[in-house]
Amino acid sequence: MSKNNKSFTDFLIIVLKRRKLIITNVVIVTIFAAIISFFIPKWYTSKANLLPPKSSGRLLGELGNFSSTIQNISKSFGRLGTVSDEAYNYLAILQSRTTAEKVINKFNLREVYEFDEDEPIENIIKELNSNVDFNIEDEGNVTIEVTDEDPQLAADMAAYYVKVLNDISRDLGTLEAKNNREFIERRYIQAMADISSVEDSLKKFAKKHSVFDIEEQTKAAITAAAELKAQIEVVKIERDLLLMNYGKDNPYVINKEIMISEFKRRLENMKFAESSSSNNALYTPFSELPEVGVNFIRLQREYELQAKILEFIVPIYEQAKIEETKDIPAILVLDYPVPAQKKAGPKKAIIIGAAFLLSLFFSIIAALMLESLERLRQDEMNYSRVNEGIFIPLRRMLFLKRK
Repeated sequence: MSKNNKSFTDFLIIVLKRRKLIITNVVIVTIFAAIISFFIPKWYTSKANLLPPKSSGRLLGELGNFSSTIQNISKSFGRLGTVSDEAYNYLAILQSRTTAEKVINKFNLREVYEFDEDEPIENIIKELNSNVDFNIEDEGNVTIEVTDEDPQLAADMAAYYVKVLNDISRDLGTLEAKNNREFIERRYIQAMADISSVEDSLKKFAKKHSVFDIEEQTKAAITAAAELKAQIEVVKIERDLLLMNYGKDNPYVINKEIMISEFKRRLENMKFAESSSSNNALYTPFSELPEVGVNFIRLQREYELQAKILEFIVPIYEQAKIEETKDIPAILVLDYPVPAQKKAGPKKAIIIGAAFLLSLFFSIIAALMLESLERLRQDEMNYSRVNEGIFIPLRRMLFLKRK
């Protein structure tokens, strides 16, 4: 028989020998754990399932009918507010100290959790956080789970979390919309004043000099230059909006700066040649036009520029006013929290099973230790008997010599 087999056989022999001790301990501990599990308070979990709304009506998503380059960039901004981004924003709100304090005050959790009056609120927040769970599921929805001994209280707390989340999200959205509206309003007023001034100047100039027609090529040059310059102004407005909301280090602000530089470079490249005979001249140079015609062209170009700017500002200004005044829920509730019918804990089967396994393990350890002590005691007794058998003849010999 190998050494391993012999050790296992000895182990079984010890277990069988001490089976009464092992069985008794296991039965007592398991029964005690079963009794204790019935006295442990039951916990109930209430769950709310939320769906962040799709991004709608963002100011940068409505830029009007501009060139394809501007439209594509604008659409990309419209996709910035994805569900995942909104979900993580909601998670930050739910986990904030502000939200926790609102829930504590609403349901008097200092008394519910049996904290003293002088207990720091940080400890109450810690206890609350141990009983709530916020998660972002793979599908993008946000779940709120609240656990408490009272199923109705758990449901009420979960519902209040939804309300606080909606209120804070709506307030933050309204504040952002207000800032956007005020900024766009100032730009709108300025644009209206600029285009009125240009209209008056153009009307006076045309009436004074009787200038009402410009060659088609010159018109094309005016339109192209005005379009490009309008693009620069539009991108500047976009940049200013992003700068106000996200700061100068935001990658989209940097991207707008790059676009402005590129458009300015193209505008410089479109400068008219000094002479119409130049090989690079695409349009009739302004220097060859009559002075009156040049002034008229400049006024017309300024008018078209201001018209483009106003065309961009008006829809987003109206949209900003709507965003500021609308009062709709910021979140969509898929599943409202209700009092749980089934307890979430304690798991009696797990408690009893763990007690059984642990008691069995420690009982076997105790049996092995007792067996080791018994064998050690037996070895000491045998050693004493051997010594006694050796010393008896010597004692007799000494006794006879004395006689």
